[in-house]
Amino acid sequence: MHLQSAAQPRKRHVQDLLVRAMGHHQKGELPQAEKYYKRALKAAPDHPDALHLSGLVAHQLGRHPRAIKLIRKAIKKDCNQKVFYINLSIIHNQLCNWEDARAAASSALELDEADGEAWGNLGQALAGLGQIDEALSAMGRSLALAPQNAPLLCNQATLLVAKEQHKQAETACRKALALQPGLPKALHTLGLIHSTCGDFDSAIGNFEQAHQGDPLNGQTITNLATLYSVKSRFDDAIALFRDALRVNPDAAGVHYNLGVCQSEKGAMDEALASFRRAVDIDPRHVDSQYALATSGKVRLSPEQLMFLAELAQSPDLSLENKAKLNFALGMQADQQKLPAPAITFFATGNACRRVLLESKNQGFNPRDHARIAAQISGVFQKSFFETRRGWGDATDKPVFVVGMPRSGTTLVEKILASHQDVFGAGERPNIETMIQELETERDGGLPFPERVADLGPEDIASLAKDDLRSLSESGDSAARVVDKLPVNFMYLGLIALLYPGARVIHCKRDPRDTALSCYFQNFVHSHAWSCDLAHIGAYYKTYINIMEHWSRVLPLPILDVSYEDVVQDQEGKSREMIDFIGLDWDPDCLDFHVSDGAVRTASKWQVRQPIYTGSVARWKDYDDFLSPFIQA
Repeated sequence: MHLQSAAQPRKRHVQDLLVRAMGHHQKGELPQAEKYYKRALKAAPDHPDALHLSGLVAHQLGRHPRAIKLIRKAIKKDCNQKVFYINLSIIHNQLCNWEDARAAASSALELDEADGEAWGNLGQALAGLGQIDEALSAMGRSLALAPQNAPLLCNQATLLVAKEQHKQAETACRKALALQPGLPKALHTLGLIHSTCGDFDSAIGNFEQAHQGDPLNGQTITNLATLYSVKSRFDDAIALFRDALRVNPDAAGVHYNLGVCQSEKGAMDEALASFRRAVDIDPRHVDSQYALATSGKVRLSPEQLMFLAELAQSPDLSLENKAKLNFALGMQADQQKLPAPAITFFATGNACRRVLLESKNQGFNPRDHARIAAQISGVFQKSFFETRRGWGDATDKPVFVVGMPRSGTTLVEKILASHQDVFGAGERPNIETMIQELETERDGGLPFPERVADLGPEDIASLAKDDLRSLSESGDSAARVVDKLPVNFMYLGLIALLYPGARVIHCKRDPRDTALSCYFQNFVHSHAWSCDLAHIGAYYKTYINIMEHWSRVLPLPILDVSYEDVVQDQEGKSREMIDFIGLDWDPDCLDFHVSDGAVRTASKWQVRQPIYTGSVARWKDYDDFLSPFIQA
C-alpha cells in the first residue's frame, strides 16, 4: 500500500491548469485564459503565480482595479518576485497612478538593480510626477542596460521634448526607428518635435504614419486632428475626432478637443454641446469646465460654481489647472456683476500663472523690456530707413494689425477678412521666429535689433521672399493677407524693411479696459507681463512709447483704429479700413460674425456675434482695483 499526500495531486492539478491558461494567454485568447486562471485560483487561492497571471489577464481585459488587487495579493504571498513589481508598475503607469508606479518600480530595483525594464518603468513614473531630470537619469540607466530597446528610446525622446532638447530628442527617435521601422510611438514623438518647432507639414506626415500604425491611439488622433485644425482642415479634424469617439464614446478629452475644433470653425452651439458632454462624462475635466465657464454663453448655477471652487482647492490639482479654474470662476463672477469676488479669483489665477512662468524662466522684467524697446528705437531711426530705401519686397499684399492684446485686433481682422479679396492669416509667429533665427544662426552673432542693422540688401530680400512665400501659401489668391499678431508692434522696423509696400493698422482701446481684459485673460502664449496689474502698466507704457516712435520715423502708412469707434460706428470705420488697404468696399464686411475664417484667439466667442457695447467702459466696475496699473 502506497501512502500519498493529498497535496501532491492538487499541486499537479493547479500546475496543469496554469499551463493550459498560459497557452491560451500566449495566443491572445484572453477569455479562455482567464477561465483557467480562475479555476487554478479556486483550487489554490493563495498561489502567487496564479494570482499574478490572473492580474495580468484582468488588466488586458480592461478590469484594472481587479488586476491591481490580484497582483498585490501575489506580492503579499511572495514578495521576492521581481516580475510581480515590474508588471504592477506597468499597470500603474498606464493608469497614470504615478506614485504607485514609482513605488512598484523601486521595489523591483531593490531586488535587482540591473533590471533595465524596471529602470524604464521608474523613469516613466518620475516623468508623470513631473520630475523630468530624475526621469531622464532613470531612462539613461535603462538604456545603458538595454541600448537596443526602441520603446525606451521613445520614452527618452519624450522626456527630451519636455526639456526642449529637440535635437537630442530627434536623434533618439531616429535610433528607435532604425531599430524598429514604422514604430508608432517614435513617429508620434517625431511629430511632436516638428510641431513644437513649427514644421507643421512634417509633423502632420509623422502623425499620419503613426495613426496608420496605431489607429486607436488617442494622443496621436488628438495631435493629428489639432494640426489639421491649425491648417484650417476643420472637416478632416472633426472626422478624426468622431472616429475616435466611435471607438471610445466616453473619452472626455476627445469630446473637449472636438469642441475646440468646432469653436475655431465657428460652430459655437456644437462646441458648447461637446464641452457639456465632456463634463457629463468627467466633471473634473478642467479644460471643458474652463471652456464652458469662459465662453460668455453659459451662466453656471450656484451648485456648479461651488463644485468648481472646491475642485480648485484639490491638493492633487496641477498649478496650471488651478489657474484655469480660478480664471473660470473669475469670468463667471464678472459675468454676474460681482467685481470683488471676480478680482480675487483673477488674482489667484494670475498668481498661479506667474509661478508657472517663472519656473520656466519666462517671467517678466519691466526694466529689461523697456531696455529692449529703447534699443529698438535707437536702431530704427529715420536715417536707418533712408539709407535702406528700396530694400525688401515692394508687394502691397501684407497688412499688419498690431496693438496691445485685447485691444480689438481680432475684431479688426475679422472685418477685413470678410472682404472677398482679403485672407485673415491670424496670429502668425513668423516675424518673431525670423528674429530668433537671426540671433542664433551664426556664432558670435549680434542680438536683435543690432543684428538687423548688420544685414545687407540681399539678406533682407531673402528673408522677405521666404516670409512672403508663407503668406502666399495662407492666402494665395487674396489681394491682401492680414497678419494680426499684436506684439508685432515691437518689430515694425524690421517689417518696414521687408515690406516697404505693407500697411499697418494700429488697434487702440481705453487703457483701463485693455488692462483689465488682459488681466482677466488666461493667455495661451506666455504674456508674463499680464499676470500683474503693475506689470501690465509698465508693458503698456513701453508700448505707447514705441508706437509714438514709429509714428515719427516709420516709412509705412499707419492707420489708428479705436475699438470704441468701431463699436459706435461699425460701417464707417470698416469702410475707412477697407479704403486704407486699397480695396473697394464689400458689404460682407458688416457681417463679419458669420464668415467662415478660423479664429484661434481669446476673442473667438465674441467675434462670432454682432458687435455689442458690453466691453466698453467695463473698467468702471473695477475702478477701485486699478491703482497698480495707473501708478505704473
